[in-house]
Amino acid sequence: MQERAAVVIVAAGSSRRMAGRDKLWTPLAGRLTLARTVDVFEACPLIQAIVLVVHPTREADSWELLAEEGWRKVIAVVAGGPRRQDSVRVGLEALARHLPDTQWVLVHDGARPFVSSSLIEAGLQAARLHQAAVAAVPVKDTLKVVEGRYVCETPERARLWVVQTPQVFAFSLLWEAHHARSAQAGEEEVSDDAALVESLGYRVAIFPGSYTNMKITTQEDFLLAEYLVQQETGLR
Repeated sequence: MQERAAVVIVAAGSSRRMAGRDKLWTPLAGRLTLARTVDVFEACPLIQAIVLVVHPTREADSWELLAEEGWRKVIAVVAGGPRRQDSVRVGLEALARHLPDTQWVLVHDGARPFVSSSLIEAGLQAARLHQAAVAAVPVKDTLKVVEGRYVCETPERARLWVVQTPQVFAFSLLWEAHHARSAQAGEEEVSDDAALVESLGYRVAIFPGSYTNMKITTQEDFLLAEYLVQQETGLR
């Protein structure tokens, strides 16, 4: 039986740092940022299903976009929660309802439109070996730990990596991590899904990400993304 891999695309943010623009619903070189992200997973033969987790105010827009685009792999569009972990949990629950025999699940930021099929393949290969794997790139700059306005530590750069998405997990493992966390009293916000898995005592492997696999967060990011799309288009 063919293994089943699906992706939860998290697109429920409020774009607070975009000066009122919704980055996911802003055209990036003529095509919506969110659409560019979905396109990659729709075209990747390794992915059987897509769950879109969107801001509650964008549910109707998302269904309209789905009808316009004719994406065949999108099996659910659901409203996200107040925090990222809530949104991912909702996406996992939708995936469990619609495709209960999913073996591998990728979690990906909707605002990372430069993900590639090769990254997806690398993530799945790493997850098969380790059960949990995240895309990451080495830190280029020297980082400082600061308390108040003073440097108190300079971590060794060789040990520091910038984590990206996709993050890839055995479905049962990520399900356990999210639901164990939600059962805890006073549940705190976590930065990513790998942190949830780590909190259960599991080890998370890294696989090579890409410096172009950027997350669009600010208006400056958007300008850089426009440039990258133009460069990609020019190379074809």
